[in-house]
Amino acid sequence: MSRPAVGNDVVDLAEPEAGLALGKRGFVERVCDDDERTRVASPRDLWTLFAAKEAAYKALVKLGADPGFRHRAIHVAPDQTSVRFGETRLSLSVTGGDDHVHAVAWSGAAIPTARLARTRTAPPDEGARARALLCAILADVVGCDPAELQVVRDRVHGAWDGYGPPRVERAGLRVEADVSLSHDGRFVAAAALPAAPGPPPEV
Repeated sequence: MSRPAVGNDVVDLAEPEAGLALGKRGFVERVCDDDERTRVASPRDLWTLFAAKEAAYKALVKLGADPGFRHRAIHVAPDQTSVRFGETRLSLSVTGGDDHVHAVAWSGAAIPTARLARTRTAPPDEGARARALLCAILADVVGCDPAELQVVRDRVHGAWDGYGPPRVERAGLRVEADVSLSHDGRFVAAAALPAAPGPPPEV
């Protein structure tokens, strides 16, 4: 049985392309299936579906159910509490405000911890800010200083950028939690789903 997996995705709705995407029919059709297109009345509706599918994609890959870049094959429930790809169903949480959408998708009964922060840093520093946010989340779970944690990615042959999903180490030992990072525009986000209650072994 697969370990629980989590994915998260944030969209900055103030980015210029966010407002233009609704008018691009080809993009809407690539992202949404027939049912979902009936629910798209605003850019926020479209990007909510997009963020939910991106979050689900990140979790699905870790579960061995990689949908590739077929956004249409990932279906978001009308109430936005779940997402489905084939026989795999994930829980879903969508939050946001006037200027952003944040989606978290996960498997298993446990509920992940997720946080969002504004950032004024420019790429590539926004990635560092997202990693710092993730370490802050896990430090609360583990009961340690965030400085003791390090986000790493292992080399994976065939991955789109040559690396697998992020994971977290403490003193060189893996922290038993599935994690996810995201950043877009002025926002960074992170989510963590511990594999089991309680902290990892003392190091």
